[in-house]
Amino acid sequence: MRWPTGFTSSGVAAGIKPNGDKDLAVLVTEAPVQWAGTFTHNASAAACVHWCRGQLGHPVRAIVVNSGNANACTGKSGAAAVEETAMAAADALGCSRDEILVSSTGTIGIPLPVERLTSALPGAFAGLGPDVGEFGHAIMTTDSRMKVATAGAGDATVVGVAKGAAMLAPNMATMLAFMTTDAAVPDGALQKVLTAAVGQSFDRISVDACESTNDSVFLLSSSAVETTVDALARAVTEVCKDLAEQMVRDAEGGSKFVRIQVTGAADDAAAVSFGRSIAASALWRAAVNGADPNWGRVLAALGSVDRTLDISEVTVAIGPETLFDRGEPCGSIEAAHKAMSGDEFTLSCVVGGGTGVAEILSSDLSTDYVTLNAEGST
Repeated sequence: MRWPTGFTSSGVAAGIKPNGDKDLAVLVTEAPVQWAGTFTHNASAAACVHWCRGQLGHPVRAIVVNSGNANACTGKSGAAAVEETAMAAADALGCSRDEILVSSTGTIGIPLPVERLTSALPGAFAGLGPDVGEFGHAIMTTDSRMKVATAGAGDATVVGVAKGAAMLAPNMATMLAFMTTDAAVPDGALQKVLTAAVGQSFDRISVDACESTNDSVFLLSSSAVETTVDALARAVTEVCKDLAEQMVRDAEGGSKFVRIQVTGAADDAAAVSFGRSIAASALWRAAVNGADPNWGRVLAALGSVDRTLDISEVTVAIGPETLFDRGEPCGSIEAAHKAMSGDEFTLSCVVGGGTGVAEILSSDLSTDYVTLNAEGST
């Protein structure tokens, strides 16, 4: 897959990952472009997140991304590393450091060996090309595969590349996503388009309900092709939803992909809250792993969100099998177990007579997930 007109990228090994895999990626524009971004709400946000927030509203020339080290909670040295990275990239491109965005992903609390990163930047810039592949591989951490998506926006194109497999929770989910488009839209529209798309996608997935320090989604536009804001909004939302689903399907240790569908809530926001509560339940996720249709755990999660929830109006179904119908147990546990035994199923919850609806994408809690995360820093 190739980037839209006006963008090139590359990925190289800078020596940040101990195994020698590619860990430095650059995305470069032909000229300064407008951009939009959404970032983690976590109070422990990484230094690069603070840097990028400060650049909102300013045109940019490049994004520098490293994997293998989050550069989060690393104090003054972490902030200095971001500035050094931006300055080195700016010197190489002949632009201002304020035209450089910086992003990191990896283990929290480990000082970033910034000299390795800056030493590798010239080689990264020398290898720029229109294909997304090297960039996509260089941003991966525990991902088992690269995540890419594209959609048309009239005559324009949106292309996205992302990473993420764990520490995935709403409030952006824990991931990095980089989207580019050649669509020309009015000033200010790009941020509105991105914010709305993230709300419908990355904010509606959960692997482990653990919020990260480095979440960032970027949307850059080279403004080379005329289109409408509505067409761009549809395309960006499509790409975001595609990437979000790829992340959940690649969940660390995950063996099951679950769609949690909530209807009948007071409004969509309430429906999202109900869905998130189920996705966050370690008890439910463990049951999912064992294909155990323990619907009581679903009701407990729902009741923890709204203390006034009328259980006599609640219905819960696993796949086609209804197990709780307006306050009364029913259905076949065996049939529900069969529905859960594959690698994908839908949990449907009606919580009342309201108009609110939402779908949350989630996964199970497996022994492989526990093992992977029991050794995350050692």
